[in-house]
Amino acid sequence: MRRWAARKANGVIRDFWVTLRGIHLADLVDIALVAALFYTLMNLLRRTRSPMALRGLVAMIFGSFMIYFLASLMNLSALSLIFERFWIIIVLVFVVIFQQDFKSALIELGQVRLFRAIFSSNIEYVDEIVSAAALMAKRKVGALIAVERRDSLKVYADTGTLLDCTVSDAVLRTIFTNRTPLHDGAAVIRNDRIVAAGAILPLSETTTLGRDLGTRHRAAVGLSEETDAIVIIVSEETGIISIATRGQLERGLSPDELRNTLNQAVTSEELE
Repeated sequence: MRRWAARKANGVIRDFWVTLRGIHLADLVDIALVAALFYTLMNLLRRTRSPMALRGLVAMIFGSFMIYFLASLMNLSALSLIFERFWIIIVLVFVVIFQQDFKSALIELGQVRLFRAIFSSNIEYVDEIVSAAALMAKRKVGALIAVERRDSLKVYADTGTLLDCTVSDAVLRTIFTNRTPLHDGAAVIRNDRIVAAGAILPLSETTTLGRDLGTRHRAAVGLSEETDAIVIIVSEETGIISIATRGQLERGLSPDELRNTLNQAVTSEELE
C-alpha cells in the first residue's frame, strides 16, 4: 500500500514537473492577471457586509480542492467526477451570498463614463432641475445643486445623507423646503439620480466674489474650482438663479438659459 502510494505520488510530481517545464511566458502573464483579478475581487468583498460568509466560501473552495486532489490521487473516480464539477455550485453560492454587492458593483459599472455615453442619451432630468430651480427662484427658496461630470463627487456626497432616487422637480423642491433637515446643504446629482442631499461643499477663498454673496455661492464656486462639476444656486434673498463652473460664477440666468447651459454641458461635457 505504501509502495503504491509512493509510486502514485511520484507520478503526480513527475506530471507536475513536465507541466511546469511546458509553461511559457504567455502562461505566466495569464496566471498573473488571473491572480490579480481574484486578489482585487477578494479585497473588495473583504470590505462588504458579509465577511464571515466570504471566509466560509473560501474554506469551502479550499476543502473542495483538497477532496478533489485526494480523490484523484486515490483513483476514486466517482468522487473526483463530483468535485470536478463542484465549481458550478460554488459560483451559484457565491452569487446568492453576494447578490447585493454584485448589484452595487453593476450600478457603479453603469455609471462609468464609457457605458453612460453608449447607453444613456436621456437628459430629461435637466428639465426637472430647471423646473425646480425656476419655482424655487419664484418663491425665493434657497437651493444648491451639484451635477457631477467627469470628476467624481463621491467624497462630497458622503458628507451628506446618501440617497438613491430619480431626479424630479418634486424631490428637489422637497429637499430644499425651509426648515427640513436636508435643506441646508447641497444636493448631488450623478447621471439621472440624486445620490445625496445635505452635502457639505468646500468654500472658495477667492476675493473676487461680491460681499452680498453668501455661503451657498462660495460653496458652489469652491466645488467648481476643485472639480468640473456644474453647480446651480438659487438665492434665498433675491431668488436669482446662478451657475458655477470652472471657478467662475454666472448670475441672473433665466430658466431657458439654465436649460441650454445644462443641456450643452451634459451632452458635450464641454461648457462653452
